[in-house]
Amino acid sequence: MARRATNARLAAPVVRRAVRRPVPRPKARECEDCRAWTAFQATTYGILSNALNTTFDLSSAVKIPKGKRAVIELVTASIFVPAKTWVSLRMYTSLGIVPSNLDLYLTPQGVHSGANVPVPRTRETWVATHSLRAYTDNDISFDIGRDYLDEPGDATICISGYIAS
Repeated sequence: MARRATNARLAAPVVRRAVRRPVPRPKARECEDCRAWTAFQATTYGILSNALNTTFDLSSAVKIPKGKRAVIELVTASIFVPAKTWVSLRMYTSLGIVPSNLDLYLTPQGVHSGANVPVPRTRETWVATHSLRAYTDNDISFDIGRDYLDEPGDATICISGYIAS
């Protein structure tokens, strides 16, 4: 059988001196890759009207603060037009008053049947995926050109990037 401590010192030890040390805090440092904090993604969808060129403006979707630049790193597009229609995709950006026009390569993905209203029709799919680095401080727009106007088409364009100082 264990003996009970009868002495008060043995029963409850007393702390005689508390050590006061500051709590270590991590030092503030610059982030190594700050692009994630200012990343953006914008998508637009639209109908290609009966015109040779249709413009999609993404300038209002990406808010670029004064004195900063947007860096567009990825552009993807899917364009659906009547079969045997050739299409082109051009991206417009600007730095100050200096414009930049980039022609993006579209790849045909094949012909498929479309909706049966009002008559059955075949449609062709074109896609673009570009990893690039395009700088802009104001304008972000796209122009889809085509050579066949009798039927409308539609397109989806998506961009992603970040805001740089």
